[in-house]
Amino acid sequence: MKNNKLAGAAGLCLALALAACHHSAPVDGLSGGASAGLQPIPRNAPKCAQPAEGQFFPPVDATTLGFNRQRLDEAIEYGNRLLSTSIRVYRYGCLAGESQRDRYSIYVPQLMASASKTVLALSIGRAVTLGHLRVDDPIGKYLPEADAPHGALTVRQLLTQTSGLRLVLADEIAGLLSDPVQQTLEEPFWYEPGSEYMYAQNTLATLSRIVERATGRDFQEFTQQELMAPMGIQRSSWLWLRDRSGVTIAPGGLMMRPDDEARMGHLMLYSGLWNGRQLIDRGYMNDLKHGTKANPGYGYLIWTNEGDTHKGSHIGRPVPVDYPLLPGSPRDAYGAMGALGQMIIAVPSRHMVIVRNGGPGDGLSTVEGMKYKELIRLITDAVDDQKRITDPGPLTYPESAGQFDDILGYLNAFEWNLAGILLGLGQDTLPDCNLILCNGRLIVQDLANFGGDTVLQFLGVVTGSATDAMGGREYSEVIYPQKQE
Repeated sequence: MKNNKLAGAAGLCLALALAACHHSAPVDGLSGGASAGLQPIPRNAPKCAQPAEGQFFPPVDATTLGFNRQRLDEAIEYGNRLLSTSIRVYRYGCLAGESQRDRYSIYVPQLMASASKTVLALSIGRAVTLGHLRVDDPIGKYLPEADAPHGALTVRQLLTQTSGLRLVLADEIAGLLSDPVQQTLEEPFWYEPGSEYMYAQNTLATLSRIVERATGRDFQEFTQQELMAPMGIQRSSWLWLRDRSGVTIAPGGLMMRPDDEARMGHLMLYSGLWNGRQLIDRGYMNDLKHGTKANPGYGYLIWTNEGDTHKGSHIGRPVPVDYPLLPGSPRDAYGAMGALGQMIIAVPSRHMVIVRNGGPGDGLSTVEGMKYKELIRLITDAVDDQKRITDPGPLTYPESAGQFDDILGYLNAFEWNLAGILLGLGQDTLPDCNLILCNGRLIVQDLANFGGDTVLQFLGVVTGSATDAMGGREYSEVIYPQKQE
């Protein structure tokens, strides 16, 4: 492992050197808008090499990393009360703190829910970097079965959730139970593409299919070979479910180990650089973390704190919420968020990554759960070597009914055509696809394929978790500052 350690240390130094070229003054967390750039590591602080395969981020005393130990412990304890199965706090590439449950959960893949979307965006970024596709390509280039209006949609519009396609719960359920790509290509348009943000699920299956068509490889195979493996993430440490059509459930079916989630967070923190290798183009990573006019709090399938307002994650067309996504946290914070509080948050101005997994400590929606937001605020506030951000005090999220405007009628349960779609009846029926027979395959065939794939992946992660747990932990190198003579 000596060569791995040397490579990790060299890669970290290169990452920091490149980041320093783009550094600007730290943001104070109170003013809006601009990201601050990656905070340089102080000369008197340790830094940790990026872990190789089979290694973990090494633990380092939190005080040495610039934390107030008491405030950090209190923040983690607050998170424990939210039914967290894992809370992990990193600074300068080192593990500063973790929950007591992490001693057990560290080897167990955690359900990421919609945080899976961000991994999808990173996988697409890898495909873009390798030259397989471009974000402004029309999807018809890869999906020739699409008609002209749908084919004109761009990869960027799907990444930013601004396709303009109709979005109702019935369609989302029907797509999952039939063929979500075909469902997307049959949806009528509600809005001009690029003009309105709506938090969709089925449209993202189209992105994973595009990666397959562009690369000639199964989406999961491509993701493992080109994204996960170069970061030292073993195939036996993650599981990604498929739907009955065989498409990866890109918007929410991924399970990863917490420390591997942290690798994703550090890939974001270092703008796509891992161990000296630019896995994802810096320009793509920069665009990924910035919001749009349609939603200042949402980039490429990722949530960002830079906007003075943001829109939530309800089905429909949300209206703006009049404060940033993470009140009281640094404005350059951004990251993956999934139901029940699944989070991977990068904070460049604090050189931090935060990972949280677990149960419903504050309801279903992480974006709307104020206690989840407070956890991030408390953890970032535990940094003791930068100016503290003023606590904005208690805030509330608008009531769900207040999140929608002119499409509320479409959410009426009596107008859902779920049964008609699934049985092949009515105007919204998919061609050659219903619950019983889809694309020439009976549901029993699809369920057998789905079950077989799921079982094989599950057995793989169980075996991997047991093997790694019995083998103990090996850590990447901690690089301490040299003492002056």
